[in-house]
Amino acid sequence: MSILKVPVNGTTFQTEVSVTAVNVSASAVAISGQTITVTSTSHGFTVGQFVTFSGVTGATGLNNQTWQVATATSNSFTITIATGSSVSGTPGGTIVVQRVFNLGPATFFVTTGANTIVEYSPTNAIPDVPSQTWRTAIAASSQGMVFIDGVGAIRLRVNGASGTSQYSQLS
Repeated sequence: MSILKVPVNGTTFQTEVSVTAVNVSASAVAISGQTITVTSTSHGFTVGQFVTFSGVTGATGLNNQTWQVATATSNSFTITIATGSSVSGTPGGTIVVQRVFNLGPATFFVTTGANTIVEYSPTNAIPDVPSQTWRTAIAASSQGMVFIDGVGAIRLRVNGASGTSQYSQLS
């Protein structure tokens, strides 16, 4: 999907974001205490980025939550679960890990690609806290305004194998 990008006075255009989901085997995900370790030679994630899991059975608390990468090497990355929270079970299923983009406090105009959605947490949950609730604010292949006051949790998430989104931040 190609969309003409024209900066408007009073806005700062953010670069188009594009992400591809990474498939990992169930044996590549290990939970030990407050640490989740994912082994994959093609993950491409870096420290500080946010990710989400889907397709996990056995440890379903991993699914659809926003997690921050704590450490990353060329063949693995780790996530530290927030104190007071836990994820249990043995991961199984067809596991997909994908990057999530969290938008900070501001006003944004967002145009989503075919496989990207904008979600919000009505409980204002922060990353790394299991059992967050996420609802769709802007559906795939749509556009709209997102107002973030710095309290709410908003994310751009791929809803499929890969997705592209563009957003302009009003300044």
